[in-house]
Amino acid sequence: MPTIRVNFQNQTGRRIRPLHGVNSGPLTKVFTYDARPLFREGGFPFARLHDVEYPYGSGEFVDIPCIFRDFHADETREENYNFGLTDEYLKACVEVGCEPLFRLGVSIEHAPVKRHVFPPQDFGKWARICEHIIRHYTQGWANGFHWNIRYWEIWNEADSAASGADNMWCGTPEEFYEFYCVSATYLKQKFPHLKIGGCGYTSGVNPFIEDFFRYLTAKPYRVPLDFYSWHSYTTDVSTVVDMSRRVACMLESFGYGDAESVFDEWNYMRDWKDQAESYVLLKNHVGAAFCGAMLCAMQNHTNIAEANYFEADVVKEWCGIFTVDRMSIGARKAVLAPLKPFYAFRAFHTLYQMGREVAVEGEEPGLYATAAVGEGKAGLLIANYGKGKTSAKLLLSGLPGPVEVRVVDAERTFERVMTLSPTAGELCATMELGENTLLYLGSA
Repeated sequence: MPTIRVNFQNQTGRRIRPLHGVNSGPLTKVFTYDARPLFREGGFPFARLHDVEYPYGSGEFVDIPCIFRDFHADETREENYNFGLTDEYLKACVEVGCEPLFRLGVSIEHAPVKRHVFPPQDFGKWARICEHIIRHYTQGWANGFHWNIRYWEIWNEADSAASGADNMWCGTPEEFYEFYCVSATYLKQKFPHLKIGGCGYTSGVNPFIEDFFRYLTAKPYRVPLDFYSWHSYTTDVSTVVDMSRRVACMLESFGYGDAESVFDEWNYMRDWKDQAESYVLLKNHVGAAFCGAMLCAMQNHTNIAEANYFEADVVKEWCGIFTVDRMSIGARKAVLAPLKPFYAFRAFHTLYQMGREVAVEGEEPGLYATAAVGEGKAGLLIANYGKGKTSAKLLLSGLPGPVEVRVVDAERTFERVMTLSPTAGELCATMELGENTLLYLGSA
């Protein structure tokens, strides 16, 4: 029987990091699906803006060709920008306290005719267009806003072209490398206080990416890269932990060890050639245990600074955290309901609010745990993902008071199953953990 030991007075000195971000904001399907109450409840700290409103309304939102429709127009004149619906989309994010991570680029193009995934005709002008978009959202230009949007990500998954895909970049690798150099250097000069980075690669490390860094470091000047963003879709938590370490080593080896590692697309996927089963599992208790395991593993065993689950837009098959509950005809909006994986994010957010990480002993393969304290409260998140049915002995000390125990499994959805009262701050309990179970113990 595994034993998990936590002394809530044994703080590690680390903060619980904002690893429970998502892709997409709370008002989707052209503002008819309203997840704002659930965004507040889940406390998602970031919404990455990529493939926004795809495939619905994707001609109006976020992408550079949507905001600046005529590339030959004068980029200094505000009348040439189409900010309207993107403004409304970002307002909903800001309203619920979810900071946008703004992807500067284009959405994926699955259709056989490609429109916007080619290299921009003029890299310098493309960067100047982005400059004005950033000024609109952070400095009030063109009747804009003064929002705290810190992360500006250049492009997405250009490295997919190396495997023959033509849905995100239809140029050469060298064209993309130069495009990044020109854009990042210009934008960092204009906005030294913001985080300029990229490039939302399909993996943490691969030959395309290593050549990207070789290209950057061959320049006679330092090309800015405040954060490095990468993706992974898998069922194996350890592969993400291993890749995060490879990312850290790669960044260090190329002189970018100070760049933040941003893991801004992840989800459950068993087999890319047969995806149907994964789309079912990522929405149920298997997905909940996976999400809990991923959040704990990222906090405990990686240096990932910020992460974003893909996807919070309920119209997409990747959304495992919400479903449509009912239509509200009068308001012309769909009311959404949480799915089981949502509660992994909600529980982790509770730890994030407490803030201070506490050491956990007793993790085993398939059993993940993270704990935190703060403001007179304590919490412990445990995910049994891949271990099979088991029992776990909990030895907890330094508890400030009683704790509620909530469970997500095949039958229960964050159900409170008991309240435990410690004696002199100490508690010993044995918990039954079915296969793919999420357990949260937190101050009552």
